[in-house]
Amino acid sequence: MTSSDDALTALEGARARVRAQVEQARERSEDAARMAGDVRTATATAVSSAQEVRVIATAGGRVERVEIAQAALSHDARTLSRLVTDTVRVAQRNAADVALRRMTQSLGETSPLVAATRQRLDDEYAHSRQGRRSE
Repeated sequence: MTSSDDALTALEGARARVRAQVEQARERSEDAARMAGDVRTATATAVSSAQEVRVIATAGGRVERVEIAQAALSHDARTLSRLVTDTVRVAQRNAADVALRRMTQSLGETSPLVAATRQRLDDEYAHSRQGRRSE
């Protein structure tokens, strides 16, 4: 084998590695786009403890629906307002948890992005664990 053959073999090896890296980058880009879509569409539901209020929210915080049972109307305005607000917050946290699970599945448990997102959610929703969860 000549040095020219060695150089060609090395060049072909380098080209193959570059093609593999490009393909891997394309796959990761597609995975990231899919994960971003999954995170954007994550929703969850929360129901107040006595089932007077049911809320569906997205991971981004948007409230999709609020259902108030007839029994809730027996509360005074302040109590009902607090009940709705608390249930909305739990639904938002539940949806954020769904999105975080999807991120974790895509990026892995040890991902710095997953860890940072988990910490941000824990900080943001530190006091919103009342209510019943249903997804």
